Amino acid sequence: MQAESLDQVKVSACRLEPVWVIHVELGPEDDERIRLALCDEVRLAYGDYDQVSFETATGTQFFRGAQGTASGPMETATSRQVRVLSFSITKDRQLLDAAMSVIHRLHSYEEPVIYVQGAFASRSLPEKRQNESKWWMKSD
Repeated sequence: MQAESLDQVKVSACRLEPVWVIHVELGPEDDERIRLALCDEVRLAYGDYDQVSFETATGTQFFRGAQGTASGPMETATSRQVRVLSFSITKDRQLLDAAMSVIHRLHSYEEPVIYVQGAFASRSLPEKRQNESKWWMKSD
């Protein structure tokens, strides 16, 4: 049996749109400027909404610099407090280029940790929005 690709799969509850999902590790020096610039320059649209992103709570990142890096070679691994900013954009090369340019321009790291993954995101169908489970349809 041959596996189907998602662009050939039809679902009744919504439509599926090809996107890139981007995860950026933000260091302690990185404030909201990256997210705000992405909102301004890329929009961060998700369906009918814009400025859509997710940021994790603070965690620990481990790394060790090699010869030729800004930190220079290190004997032991070092940890820093980081958060992850996640968002998706439609699969458009110019949009991806703009997002990567914003991140590299404003990020505090010499080598920003950025992951780009191909995925499919759901988009609501207008006829499915009138549903008693939706928060705006509840009377209480």
